Amino acid sequence: MVENFLYEPKEGESLSMAVVRAVALAHHEGVLEQDWIIHNDINPDALDKLFQDRHPNMTLRFEADATTVTVNADGHGNPVIEIKSHR
Repeated sequence: MVENFLYEPKEGESLSMAVVRAVALAHHEGVLEQDWIIHNDINPDALDKLFQDRHPNMTLRFEADATTVTVNADGHGNPVIEIKSHR
């Protein structure tokens, strides 16, 4: 069963940490409980830098821990994370 989950990073939260948190929440796990490690699937520093300039209408999609992670920048360049869990 595919389950969708949306997450908006909190003020001051790096995008890479927000993705880690979103994947954990989508799987009903704690951040420290999950076995998935972000740098096995994507470079967290590159992810943070890609969206730091807040370019509007940018999208990045990658597979991670039985999920499809999509990061969309809204019209103001703020990232919104969508998790499609395939567990």
